[in-house]
Amino acid sequence: MMDDDWLDERHRKSKKSMAAPKELNESELRRKAVELLARREYSFAELEKKLLPLSSDETLVYNALDWMVENGLQSDQRFATMYVRSKALSGYGPIRIRMELKQKGVSESLMELAFDELANELDWIATVDQQIEKKSRNLDLADPKDKNKLMGYMQRRGFSLDQIYSGLDRRKYIS
Repeated sequence: MMDDDWLDERHRKSKKSMAAPKELNESELRRKAVELLARREYSFAELEKKLLPLSSDETLVYNALDWMVENGLQSDQRFATMYVRSKALSGYGPIRIRMELKQKGVSESLMELAFDELANELDWIATVDQQIEKKSRNLDLADPKDKNKLMGYMQRRGFSLDQIYSGLDRRKYIS
């Protein structure tokens, strides 16, 4: 008998969670956006994607988003700069970072500004060298198979072939 009660309660809860989400008004949309931005930076397009399902009135969503931008709470430039810095420090290359920013709705001009702003801070040569060193510890780079494995890894991380070959050359791994 107890099992049936538990199942009924569980069934009621799952039905409740399947109900349509509550429609949010403009101030609630602003509050939701602020909550999201309190955790991390978002691009305009990412916030738009998160807020649009919360209201059937797109105008309310765009009013809330515009308010966020006007009050400096959301900035694609700030997002792009922070994203480039974070990804570069995590060992990703410029090609991958640009691709990800594009997927997040950041314009080419803002990407360029972010990379230019961080030009003195980021050392792509050191990043390439660190990634090669890290990945090649367990590889025999005299073996073409292992060298190809390293090359693929570096390309997936977002480095150009020129950057990779230069890094290998600095390490004397090119035969």
